Amino acid sequence: MYAIRVNENTTNQVQSKAQSACSDSDLIGFFIGDSHMKRIPLSKGMFALVDDEDYERLAKYYWCARKGRNTFYADRSVKLNGKWTTISMHREIFGLPKNKQIDHADHNGLNNQKYNLRICTPAQNQQNRLPYKGFSSRYKGVGWAKDDKKWRSYIYPNYKFVSLGYFDSEIEAANAYDAKAKELFGEFARLNNAE
Repeated sequence: MYAIRVNENTTNQVQSKAQSACSDSDLIGFFIGDSHMKRIPLSKGMFALVDDEDYERLAKYYWCARKGRNTFYADRSVKLNGKWTTISMHREIFGLPKNKQIDHADHNGLNNQKYNLRICTPAQNQQNRLPYKGFSSRYKGVGWAKDDKKWRSYIYPNYKFVSLGYFDSEIEAANAYDAKAKELFGEFARLNNAE
């Protein structure tokens, strides 16, 4: 899971695979690679990353950190037509209607820089999701077939189950999923990269 948090000592940390950190002396804007971004503070001591061009428009609101399945998202409440509703920061950046979805390419729901956001269909959003926790395999599209005593590889193109075969090793099954996912899902394929 990814989270961007500011702890009690106000040391800003980007908690990700890299576990990189920024110190108090950092300004609101900072660089990561070629991307210049700014941080918008959220509840729970966290912050969201946004492009410079979106900062002024978004920073004037109070944003909350909302826990999703595998990440956090930045949301705010707004009253529309007399009713309170929630708007996600990534949706507000693009001004999308509810029938469209946005995918965070790096799975970090608080990284709302435009390079990381892709307008997509619900099916494409599912194709890029992380594997579910608590299943028999740590890999997406792989499960233990108890009766056959083998690893089964499967995929869901257009929400239809397709078996890719049975394998002696979990890694072979994960690699079979990866090959088919690349073919079917293209840039939205979430690969296992099993070794």
